[in-house]
Amino acid sequence: MNSGIRFQKSPLLLGVLVTVLLAACGGGGSGTSEPFKAVPTSGELAQICSPDNPYLRDASAPTRQGSLTDERSWIRAYMNERYLWYRDMPALDASLARYNLTDSAGRPLVVSSLVNFFQDSRTQNLTASGSRVDKFSFMIDSMSWNNFSSGQQMGYGWLLKTETAGATSRYFVAYVYPSSQSGWARNQGVMRGDEIISIDGYTPQDADNSRFRAALSPTQVGTHEFVFSRNGQILRKSLRAQSVEVPQAEHRVVNHNGIQWGYLVFNSHVRSAEPALLAAIQDFRQRGIDELVVDLRYNGGGYLAIASGLARAVAGTARTEGQVFETTRFNDKRVDKNFSMPFYATALFSSDTYRTLDLPRVYVLTSPQTCSASESFINGLRGIDVQVVQIGGTSCGKPYGFYPQDNCGITYAAMEFEGVNAKGLGGFSDGMTPLCAARDALEFPLADPKESMFAAALAHRAGLPCPSVAAAGMLGSAGTGGAGGVAYQELLIPEWQRNKIITRP
Repeated sequence: MNSGIRFQKSPLLLGVLVTVLLAACGGGGSGTSEPFKAVPTSGELAQICSPDNPYLRDASAPTRQGSLTDERSWIRAYMNERYLWYRDMPALDASLARYNLTDSAGRPLVVSSLVNFFQDSRTQNLTASGSRVDKFSFMIDSMSWNNFSSGQQMGYGWLLKTETAGATSRYFVAYVYPSSQSGWARNQGVMRGDEIISIDGYTPQDADNSRFRAALSPTQVGTHEFVFSRNGQILRKSLRAQSVEVPQAEHRVVNHNGIQWGYLVFNSHVRSAEPALLAAIQDFRQRGIDELVVDLRYNGGGYLAIASGLARAVAGTARTEGQVFETTRFNDKRVDKNFSMPFYATALFSSDTYRTLDLPRVYVLTSPQTCSASESFINGLRGIDVQVVQIGGTSCGKPYGFYPQDNCGITYAAMEFEGVNAKGLGGFSDGMTPLCAARDALEFPLADPKESMFAAALAHRAGLPCPSVAAAGMLGSAGTGGAGGVAYQELLIPEWQRNKIITRP
């Protein structure tokens, strides 16, 4: 995978492609003619691109001039070969207008046309609960993909949550990255729980709040004036939007009632997380922790090999040696690609070796934003009989993954495989339900014993009863509703960042 980092903005595909692709959608037209009954391979069709594709410059290989038809043909061939549910792909009539969109001057709208064609090619099958089996396959411009997979982030150094009640939306800081970058949130004293009242004078309640939303999710470097509310106090701060590689993990040791708790915040399985993960495990080992909390409430996934390495570090050599972390199963055309991933001893992006903690139990904090590789971390440990005490909300339910594939400067991620643990267990497409239910309340910092999820873990360790599992329905994959359903909360990250990626076995 090309992990080169560039900093130009790419608002078109992020704004149009991701929003359109991942919104709830109907069928894409099931015409009677299927123009792709005999197609060349995706390799033969690769990088033949429409000159109207705005992302040609970011293609991973030399391109040849073609047309929108060529790029559609590549999508169909790629999915026929690799898509896990290729047998369930609907027949599409490529001549339909939604696959051949043009602007007012008659120029092809390549991106929007490809979005429609790709999304309509996905299976329409449903899970037992009635949700889409494949609500995960996506496409994104390759520059944005490369930045994400390396840990690069354009923004202010935080994760946000929205709280929606009726037509009213409010925006809160859920997490501040441990970065001292000048002009970023931590450097400016922004804290978890702060509410954003306005940006440059624009508010979420404006009749046209497009300028507020644009400043909230910037695509260009620049300074913006924020007004926050913290416990009724108004705070004014200048924050600078910029693209920075952020550390996706941090840790601390908490002594509670004589028990040494290691607390690991882990937000994404990407390259920039590994140094912090290695340091955390080393520190936990040196300080002789008694219990471990791995906080995955905001972790949408990423590289499966990183989940494997962390799982081995938790469980230790004796429990993991010769064991399978996850077996990946591809479609019946690609059974030769099936393989069993071990518990890796070394980091994915360096030759560093994880120390081990040799723990028989780990507490894992989850939410509806806990997806893919994060769920594999839980499932893989359960496959070797490590006790995983899941606290929080039901996870998102994504036992699927992919190899990212660039074509014409757009990275495609059709789900290609399903993962199962050493016991052959997987299939959690409706999410993993916690043993102890707890909300992601923002009143206290992470790792504070009064914070609701950590408090539930402490209570469990003390032998106290868990909050009822029935309450977890309120905290499930539909969202993190407030008490009594007063408000609906959701982490403000793109859906495509919730994924499971594998490298070469």
